[in-house]
Amino acid sequence: MPDNAPDQAAIEIIHGRTDVLTLLAANPNHFGTLPGLGFQAVTEKQLDTFYERLTCVSYSPEQDRLEATVELRQTGGYSGGLCTPGSYEHVRFYVSYDEGTSWDDAGVASINVHDLPAGKSCDGTTWPPLSYVCGVAYTPRRNWCGFPVLPLVRAILSWQVVPDPGSPDQQPIWGDVHECHIQIRPRPFIIFDVLAELPKDLVKKLPPQVLTEAPSPDPDPAPQPPVPLAELATMYRRAPGGAVPPHRFALPHLEASASGPANPTAFVGPALEAAKAKLDLSALLAELDKTSGDTSYEELECVGLDNNADQLVGTFRVKRSSGYSGEPCTAGSTEYVAYWADFGTDCRFSYLGTATVTAHDYRKLPDGGLCYAAPLAVDLGALRRSCDSPVIGRVRAVLSWGTPPSTTDPDAIPYWGNRLDVHVQLRPGTPYDGTARFDIVGGVPAAKVDTATGLTLPGANLEVNGSPLPYPDCPFAGTVTFYGPTDPALSGRLYRIRVRNVTAGGTVTDLTEPFNVVDQYGNPSWETPGANGWTPWPSWQTNALGKLGHFNPGGDDLWEIYLELAGTGIVDVRRVQADNTLNASLAAGDLNNRGDLELSTAGACRVTPGPVNGTFVARDTHFAAWSIGVAGGPGGPIPPTPLTLTPPLAAGQQTSVAGQAFTIDLSALQPCGYVVRLGISDRAVVNSASTGRAVYIERGICLD
Repeated sequence: MPDNAPDQAAIEIIHGRTDVLTLLAANPNHFGTLPGLGFQAVTEKQLDTFYERLTCVSYSPEQDRLEATVELRQTGGYSGGLCTPGSYEHVRFYVSYDEGTSWDDAGVASINVHDLPAGKSCDGTTWPPLSYVCGVAYTPRRNWCGFPVLPLVRAILSWQVVPDPGSPDQQPIWGDVHECHIQIRPRPFIIFDVLAELPKDLVKKLPPQVLTEAPSPDPDPAPQPPVPLAELATMYRRAPGGAVPPHRFALPHLEASASGPANPTAFVGPALEAAKAKLDLSALLAELDKTSGDTSYEELECVGLDNNADQLVGTFRVKRSSGYSGEPCTAGSTEYVAYWADFGTDCRFSYLGTATVTAHDYRKLPDGGLCYAAPLAVDLGALRRSCDSPVIGRVRAVLSWGTPPSTTDPDAIPYWGNRLDVHVQLRPGTPYDGTARFDIVGGVPAAKVDTATGLTLPGANLEVNGSPLPYPDCPFAGTVTFYGPTDPALSGRLYRIRVRNVTAGGTVTDLTEPFNVVDQYGNPSWETPGANGWTPWPSWQTNALGKLGHFNPGGDDLWEIYLELAGTGIVDVRRVQADNTLNASLAAGDLNNRGDLELSTAGACRVTPGPVNGTFVARDTHFAAWSIGVAGGPGGPIPPTPLTLTPPLAAGQQTSVAGQAFTIDLSALQPCGYVVRLGISDRAVVNSASTGRAVYIERGICLD
């Protein structure tokens, strides 16, 4: 039997995996993960990491993005090969600013995974495991650099079952939970930060306009001053947790000196600065020559490929409170992560690029240190193959503090840092072939949007985070974006996007609105179409995601989208069904989009706690679900308020035009003011980035 073949016990587990959704539908507590609901557990199973596990969770301060590294450990158990829909690894992120007392739900990302045969690279290393990364953009709470923000992040990995929102303590069936502290970039300093340190009686005497400046949610872009070498030498002799050796803190100084102009006088200034710091450069260099791959200050722990964002992500841990060239109000120091890859057969690594992350000293480092992500956008389009030809390659990441790692020798060992090798799997697709086309429409793979109805097809997912759409036939709301391949063969060609309202029978018009793009380093800029919408085809260096433009149709009509290449004509045609209507009222003349909630309290201002009758209307052309709950009261958790519908109606069914009768039991509520809240959601893809909108209707009620 092959080394990676599962044993008999594992085969029995695979049967449970195959039927997991069916088993949960019949008994939500089948695996013992939801006790207290009245369902008897059949098989106790939580946090099973036989098939997949979390190896790292981290944060990129430069990109404001949470990242998780997921390791697939087996060849099977993922619901089919690469030419099947496979299955999904879901990761939900939570962030706590009070050491786990409360948590912010930061969202979920997903990885489409498949059964893949075991293999061996030319250097003799084997797979599995395979290393994947997924992440979500995150807007953090910030403070100025004098008050570092170092929250705790938790990632919950769950195979096939999406982790519930707002439930940071849940235990997945197959999956894992991982935590680490992260570092948030500071915001700009404002006058209010000074006022916060002044006596309150003095602040009361200040003019009101002084107190109105609001903190910026954006990070502080201003450059910070480096700490002079002599000051570092003094500071690090008595650093908390032990002195920092000179061959550590002086390394950036030596690197800057060595890279300067090659003439005798150029070395005088650095030598004088070292003398002022009372450093013996000869002894320091001798000690540095003995330093190789030291991971006592930082260590690269994970690396993987994010197929959703087309980037490699390395995660490293900062282990000490000092030794990083200054606190957050200084320039600090640089951690470099260089990436190499071998997707060929010549057993040679090719250099892909180097990502940089700024690190600082912290007077109090959280337990376990800080986990940083170092993402690097990569253009792997030329390597993609169809689903019947899996592309698996070797990736090497090299972490180096204070000095950039080699760009010519993948085997070079840094002074401070380490290297890590993994195998990654490149998602299938059409390789670069010189063909201009739409790859993504409205945030969904173009092949997963019906060319007749303009609705998404079953099995579609959001490209921004890999998450599968929870509903079939989704329309599009808000901004509809379009992406194409960054094929070098198309460089210099001109294209334009044209649109036509199919429902109204309108004429064809050009899209000429400017749109934002990001380059290979993540730097944003704007692309402005020329006359009649003609625009240069995107190149990966300046438009790494291949964004072609965006469209804000408004309304609820069906639109036809044309991609035209100069000198060739129309090369691709797609349709999108817009749906920008979600009503919280009984709009006149619109029977398909309606919302209403009425309570039968006979006009009484105050009522006795008990059952309350009412009716509600919840309708939408692309309806998803309704919900009824209670909010308000004296504070604390709301006791259960059982809901009865006559006749019964599932949450995924919309009401009739006349509405739905219901009774909600308020007997358990204390006397106070409350609102009964009706929520109505649809299944639209919103702004090409998320699924579903919701509106709410509230009716007040006062209980005696």
